[in-house]
Amino acid sequence: MITHVQRRSVLLSQHQRLRQLIAALREAAASVLAASDEPLQKRALALACAIGVFGNDLRTHLAAEEDLLGPVLRHVDAWGPVRLELLRAEHAHQRAVLDALRTDRKLGPRDMAKRACSLTADVLADMESEERDPFAESVLHDDPVILDQSRC
Repeated sequence: MITHVQRRSVLLSQHQRLRQLIAALREAAASVLAASDEPLQKRALALACAIGVFGNDLRTHLAAEEDLLGPVLRHVDAWGPVRLELLRAEHAHQRAVLDALRTDRKLGPRDMAKRACSLTADVLADMESEERDPFAESVLHDDPVILDQSRC
């Protein structure tokens, strides 16, 4: 059986990996946005590759969060069901944007770069929020006794 501390560790290490991929994706997007028409196609291929790598890891992470946190969040405290629904809604949004990036053939390289940047900003904000709330030690802990309950 996996402990809550182990769940946190797995998910936080995935966040660290996603942050690295976001940096690479943003670099590829910036390269496309700065390109003249001549080198644009080569840079667009690099952007598509970065989107693919990021997308694969993001999908894996979203599934891991749902598998590892779903059963726990539902029962962790009175806010658990709300946290779980917010998590699922954010994940659905991120998957939809990722699907659009991968399948919308009408998107030009510059629009794809802009949408990729927007998605990475959304994912970063989501990860920071998760690290403050559902991943926080005050929520996801193994000790049934909470020592300092006076903190919000």
